[in-house]
Amino acid sequence: MSAKGLIALLPIKGTIAAESSLFGFLSSSRGIIQAIEDVERRKRIKAVVFEIDSPGGTPFAAKEVATRIKAMKKPTIAWVREHATSGGYWIASACDEIVADELSTLGSIGVLSIRPDIGELLKKFGIDIETLKTGIYKGLGLPYETPSEDERALLQAELEEIKEHFLSAIAANRQLDEETLKELATAKVYLGREAKEIGLIDHLGGKDIALARAKERSGITREKIISYDERRRKGVLRRLIEELLW
Repeated sequence: MSAKGLIALLPIKGTIAAESSLFGFLSSSRGIIQAIEDVERRKRIKAVVFEIDSPGGTPFAAKEVATRIKAMKKPTIAWVREHATSGGYWIASACDEIVADELSTLGSIGVLSIRPDIGELLKKFGIDIETLKTGIYKGLGLPYETPSEDERALLQAELEEIKEHFLSAIAANRQLDEETLKELATAKVYLGREAKEIGLIDHLGGKDIALARAKERSGITREKIISYDERRRKGVLRRLIEELLW
């Protein structure tokens, strides 16, 4: 009798933040982790393929998801579609294997901070803002105050610390050598074939390859795919019946 089991297809798409936005523009790390925990609880699910199409997001959210994936006991495969860059790649690197297309973009391992400066614009409209604060760094990041050199140095030091944490996690996940790590630190973006040559991914291909790897790692010979994207649109009873009848 052949061994059969379910393979979960779990999407991670768009910009990732700790919480989703009001209009649904962001993927929530909380929601992704809840789906992972559901996968872990269900004994019939033998492996999970993460369908990743993300430019990253906040460092905290990316780390939170990557850490949870790394702790999973079931086989995990990252299937990169168009891109897995910055935090999106951090998450992919936490999986057992990574599959990406030749034209997928990967990498961009770095940290970016953007602060709009609207101080001059406000002055043109005759708007003055008075800020009262305690602590010399309390107003750091306000869009109408130009940061001092000390403040700039502090911000840069924070970015460097996050980048080093980012790089060390990926180096450990992918067992990268020092030379590759130095190149990654430039925040370069790689297409699939070059990414495979330097060890950022394991296989060139798409969904079929990812599912095949999940099937082999889980040891099943017959599989049914459970899409967590589609599950959200189905009622609990319908989902249960579909899985029990298989």
